[in-house]
Amino acid sequence: MKEIPVSKRNLIIAVILAVFIAIGILVIENWPLRMEQGSAPSTNEDSLVSTAAVNAIEQVFQVNYQEGKEAWLERICEVSTPAGCELFSAGADRMWEKYVDAKSVVTAASQAAEKVADNGSEQVWQMTITLSSPLPGSNKTQDTAYVVLVKTESGWKFDRFLMEEEINAILARGKTPTTTVEEGMK
Repeated sequence: MKEIPVSKRNLIIAVILAVFIAIGILVIENWPLRMEQGSAPSTNEDSLVSTAAVNAIEQVFQVNYQEGKEAWLERICEVSTPAGCELFSAGADRMWEKYVDAKSVVTAASQAAEKVADNGSEQVWQMTITLSSPLPGSNKTQDTAYVVLVKTESGWKFDRFLMEEEINAILARGKTPTTTVEEGMK
């Protein structure tokens, strides 16, 4: 049997991620699906949340290795909950190292595609992301992500990206007919 060395820091990060996933799955299983009458246009609240989601995604994926990790994290933390900021900060050293090695300069555009779930104080949105160039370790310039936004005293804030298991749990429960943000704006 071959031994695989694991640092204490990596073990702690793995445990934190496992706890977040477990909590996320439990929350999602008990999360009421969005109930909407017919194809009513998006509410003002939905517009605020989708705008917050777009802004957060663009801050996360806007990378300029020359500006430094702290400036990047500061931008992310401004649009995130404390837990969201902590989650990014925990893995920032490794990610930023890759950005510097690849001399990454990336801009991002994002669009809210659909609100997937809403329990009043938290919402899950499906987002489309377009990058000016791929990030290190990827060849994608377009992708889809599911994000959780939380209502705070200072407005809606980005909390985290959903993991595949959480996304599958939401989608497996079946969705009621929903209106995309684009359709609501027509």
